[in-house]
Amino acid sequence: MYGLSQDDFTSIDSNLIKQEKFIKNMFFDFGIENEQKSILDFTYSANLNPNKYFAEMNNRINSIFQYANDKKLKPVFCTITAPSKYHQTDKNRNLILSPNQTAKDLTQTFNKFTNIQVFQKLRKELGESLTYFRVNEPHKSGVPHTHIMLFLPNHYILEVKQKFYEYFTNKVRWGNNVKSLDFRYTFYNVKGAISYLMKYITKTFKNENNAKNKAWYWYIKNNVRRFSCSRTLAPLMVYRKIRYFFKDKYQNDYLEISKLLKEKNILRLFGDTTYNYMFYNKSTGEIEEINIWQKNTDLILRSRIKKDKIISLKYSKKKFKTNLIAFVSDFEKYIYSKKMDRFVLMPVIPSLLSDYQLNNYFTILNKNIDDINLIHFGITKNEMIKRGFLEEDYINPALYTPILGEYNEFS
Repeated sequence: MYGLSQDDFTSIDSNLIKQEKFIKNMFFDFGIENEQKSILDFTYSANLNPNKYFAEMNNRINSIFQYANDKKLKPVFCTITAPSKYHQTDKNRNLILSPNQTAKDLTQTFNKFTNIQVFQKLRKELGESLTYFRVNEPHKSGVPHTHIMLFLPNHYILEVKQKFYEYFTNKVRWGNNVKSLDFRYTFYNVKGAISYLMKYITKTFKNENNAKNKAWYWYIKNNVRRFSCSRTLAPLMVYRKIRYFFKDKYQNDYLEISKLLKEKNILRLFGDTTYNYMFYNKSTGEIEEINIWQKNTDLILRSRIKKDKIISLKYSKKKFKTNLIAFVSDFEKYIYSKKMDRFVLMPVIPSLLSDYQLNNYFTILNKNIDDINLIHFGITKNEMIKRGFLEEDYINPALYTPILGEYNEFS
């Protein structure tokens, strides 16, 4: 079944038992009574901690469906199977092309399909990339096929359907026959589409109540990814690190975190080693920025996991030598220069400002147009145009005539 032998089942079961036993014996001790946790409690794994993994995946699926629904996109379900050459076997009835290679080829041909002209036009119209889910599933022979849920504007569905069949029945590009393909779009509500997709996803997980379900062994044996989706929302590597801060603030924290990232309210700094959250404090009337994750703690935990089986976490404030900064306003800050032995005005860089800050800053410049560096004003105005706040043409900042030379170094 699925191209697996009894030895494969036995070997996989044995390895999973060893892995689970190992991580269950590694603990975090938070210094609070009854607050000792094993590493398994923090592990996202379809094989070792399927409940935690499935809950997170279900959150991602519901979030993307909500996102697509807000954009008035319709769900379209497609199935792509592998042509006959992927089903060929040797004299021992082993597949000539491995399931792993077939899964990679299915992924590659789907990616090429989503780059044809109709999708380029769609991306230009929507102003963002294609939204989709993809699930790999094995035939009884062990050869994989792919189920895909696309989200399209209603007026694109029939055109994409035509291109879908043209592309995947083309012998040069892929070479399927029409009967081995599927393209459905008659879902009457979002819940129906979610249920249809989840039916295929749940097959990929181990089911303690259904011993006949052996498909999950196939993913481990062949190292094939069960489920993937478009990069429409926040990357998981970011979401997992900062969700603790937002989970009680929003009903759908994944969707809200994604919006905050797009709007630059959550800042990914220093090569993803620091995440800051910038927000408007209504009580003070000021913009505040706080640190919500730093890599330092992550590194400490990893290094101590290797040495000790029980980890005691102790907070100690780390002192940094920082230059003295004087804040006059949000956009007027001075930093002390030891070399010059005086405070130096810090430049405002429009491209690094959030949307809220940029609008405020441009308003200030516009009110004082007679007393500012016009080149810097031109750069700021171009940034406003770039982000869609002004419907005007770009102007080369060099064409502006500077009035105050002392600001030239910051232009």
